[in-house]
Amino acid sequence: MLDFLKLSADYQQALLRQVVPFWLKNGRDNQCGGYFDLLSATGQAIDGDKFVALQAQQVYAFAWLYNTLDGQATWLNHAQHGATFLSQYVFDETHSCYAQLDRRGRRVAKALDTIPDSFLVMAYAHLHRATGEDEWAMLAKQTFSNLWHQWESTRLVESQEIDTLRKLQHLREPTTLLKAALEIQSLLPEETWKETIEAILHVILREFLDRRTDTLREYILSEGSFINTPEGRRLNVGLTFQTAGYLLDLCAESGNRKLAMQAISWCLRLCEQAWDEATDGLNQFVDMKNQPAIYADWQQKWAWVHVEAVTTLIKGYFYTHHPDCPKWFKRIHDYTFEHFPDSQHIGWHLAIGKDKQPLMPAKSVPTVGCYSLIRGLAETAQILSKCGQLQPTGRTTMRSLYPSS
Repeated sequence: MLDFLKLSADYQQALLRQVVPFWLKNGRDNQCGGYFDLLSATGQAIDGDKFVALQAQQVYAFAWLYNTLDGQATWLNHAQHGATFLSQYVFDETHSCYAQLDRRGRRVAKALDTIPDSFLVMAYAHLHRATGEDEWAMLAKQTFSNLWHQWESTRLVESQEIDTLRKLQHLREPTTLLKAALEIQSLLPEETWKETIEAILHVILREFLDRRTDTLREYILSEGSFINTPEGRRLNVGLTFQTAGYLLDLCAESGNRKLAMQAISWCLRLCEQAWDEATDGLNQFVDMKNQPAIYADWQQKWAWVHVEAVTTLIKGYFYTHHPDCPKWFKRIHDYTFEHFPDSQHIGWHLAIGKDKQPLMPAKSVPTVGCYSLIRGLAETAQILSKCGQLQPTGRTTMRSLYPSS
């Protein structure tokens, strides 16, 4: 049985006493603006560039916390600090987004996809919600308009190309675009928003989803073609949970129970496939045809993967009351809280190896920052609290939290 209220308190404590203090203390670059994207295990800044997606993720995370929890001014100030830096340096004259800047904000690399733009939309939309300032609403809408035009144009060109070299498409782009669309909903006309969501769902559910096996693939060729390579067979565990979680958020509003059940079924099947029976924990990648893993990083255990998993599983239980969700939630929760919190310093370890020791002396790298930890821990705490409130004892039976639709 799960003690929902106790678990909720555990997640709140991890968020507010470990993860958030680490980023408030160490993340801010007071000299040049924005945040440090490379931080050691003790929070020391590591010299390096600034990655727009990570900068925008941190703005979003703290603006979202401000809007969602108790509205601490420190959180809003932290978010505004990063947003000011981005609005000053991240766009060129045509409002095209850069992917990478140096510490002072000088341009290093242009964005090759819409992922940095999508996180900027999320950040600006929540800053507008927090401050009511029109500047952030304007930036959110303009950035979303530009990225949507870019995404549609790129897809049109790729569909018309003949005899070109192989070009893979990655699930992270439509997944992040879905999240951006969810966050900017209140700033778009209703019909425009619905058409946008339908187009994104088409890509995820008709192209990235292998409908024969009901498996969400990480890489595809144009229009969903399968490629029988390690990359083409690879299932990205954390990204699958993240995509399913965003779809559950959409289902909570639309009432689409069928899609919610489908999304949680991906996650439960992936738990069985990705769980490491030898050392416990979730491997970060799975081969959909069960062929041998040929890359060493496939079996690494990353904190963000586990947090995305527990968030989506408890969210899935809340909306679908699937009886297998609590079992896997508890197993992954126990592993997560045993191995990822740093017992010597504030913050959480990024990843651990087979020896269950940290893989690297860092807590922020160019590909992973605070986004999943802050959002995931906060969402999980909130949903667990709701589950506990629905049952006075705070303990679960295997009956429905909601009547079946």
